[in-house]
Amino acid sequence: MNHFTLILEFIAFGLVTWTAGVWLTRVTDALDAKYKLGSAFGGLLILGIVTSLPEIAVVVTAALHHYYGIIIGTLLGGIAIQTVVIAIFDFKSSAKHALTFSAASLTLVLEASIVILVAVSSVTAIKTPILIPHTAVSLTSIFIVVLWLIGLWIVFQARNELPWKAEAIAATPGRKHRERSSIINHPAFRSATLAKIWGVLIITSIATLAAGYGLATTGNELAGAYHMSGGLFAATFIALAGALPNISTGLASIALGDYSLAMSDIFGGNAFMPALFVICDLISGNAVLRNASSNDVWFAALGVFLTTIYVIGLIVRPRKVYFRLGIDSLTVVLLYFLGITFLTLAH
Repeated sequence: MNHFTLILEFIAFGLVTWTAGVWLTRVTDALDAKYKLGSAFGGLLILGIVTSLPEIAVVVTAALHHYYGIIIGTLLGGIAIQTVVIAIFDFKSSAKHALTFSAASLTLVLEASIVILVAVSSVTAIKTPILIPHTAVSLTSIFIVVLWLIGLWIVFQARNELPWKAEAIAATPGRKHRERSSIINHPAFRSATLAKIWGVLIITSIATLAAGYGLATTGNELAGAYHMSGGLFAATFIALAGALPNISTGLASIALGDYSLAMSDIFGGNAFMPALFVICDLISGNAVLRNASSNDVWFAALGVFLTTIYVIGLIVRPRKVYFRLGIDSLTVVLLYFLGITFLTLAH
């Protein structure tokens, strides 16, 4: 198969991922409102898994084919590009104030901190792989899942109440999670029956899984065709394709003035992705992170670095914008492209 055909196939799978992912997010929103899922810890767990189906499909396919670079690049390297998506939200949010100034939430700081914790834990597994006896599962992969679950529980508690009396002056964060979950946001599902909602969920899930399979297989072929490492390709192009639904739904939240929710969805997805390493260990029969390259460590560090910048932005709350971006978002974009450039030149 020639390179042009591979590129067209990859783009087609990306478009399917985008379309199916957007509807998947809408239908999970409808189910959340019907069953009040977001009001319970288990509901947050279910919603997090369902809305991450594009990434799950990619890494499960990669694990079946032993494409370790694709797995690590998607789950760990993808954190960086997903974080850059916040800058897109910043650009669309307001020409007057930076997004972090408007969002102003200690819960967002907590969520971003969980991202940093699971990402750093993943990096430690690269250099210190300790396997569970008589298995190929890394003990650190289990630790990452436990850390993510604890973090999810803490975030769940924090959304209800934080023991703080802090005032974010002139903040306009928008609706809270429980307020968004109390109504069906998309008009297509407001009068829909449960049968229709479940039907759409099943169809979009199948389409997302199929597109994820296509992204993983064609992505690996494209990486080989252009002499790129699988991890580098996954951390950029595949991660971007997987982020398309998040971009669409995040922009919808921004349009409604739900600034805090748009950022929360990105941090929540980034925290969840490394928890999938344990599944990939089991499917592939190998401790995936043992196969990480220096590129993967670079991207993981970049993701942590960019997330930390937004943590600082949420605390300091820069008001001014430059080219419609807060100074934190502008820094994130510049550092991401500098990081990609340096990594490319190093090869």
